[in-house]
Amino acid sequence: MNRVATRKKILVVEDNLAYANILKVTFQHSPLWAEAEIKLLQDGKEAIDYLLENSANSGDRQESGQLPDLILSDINMPHLSGLELLAWIRQTAHLKHLPVILMSSSIEPLELEIIKCLRANYYFIKPLTISELLNNLNQTIEQIQTPEAHLVE
Repeated sequence: MNRVATRKKILVVEDNLAYANILKVTFQHSPLWAEAEIKLLQDGKEAIDYLLENSANSGDRQESGQLPDLILSDINMPHLSGLELLAWIRQTAHLKHLPVILMSSSIEPLELEIIKCLRANYYFIKPLTISELLNNLNQTIEQIQTPEAHLVE
């Protein structure tokens, strides 16, 4: 089996480049995602452009694997927020199945209601340490990979 063809893909959408790189390193230390290809983008507009380009090139997702297996997005970003990105994904027929995890340094009650309505797979408040981040990401990814995986309720 060709390992490159089966590599998982993660799309990280984060406007803070330092934190985006921390996320990348964290995934590289995750037993579930260490071999994953990680694409870093800085806002929701870039993410939509990327998803449109890759879904146009992918044809049958199962064969090409162009679309990400997981999207991890900050909520508060310039140009297009993570909530707007999630809304667009959930309204796009060939993308609405993609697992999306949202993160923010703080989440207001209204944002939490929007996250639930938009059917994010998970969300978390950004931790302060790398070990907390690694633990949080590993637990989150394990939860959404189980057959009983569900959306935020």
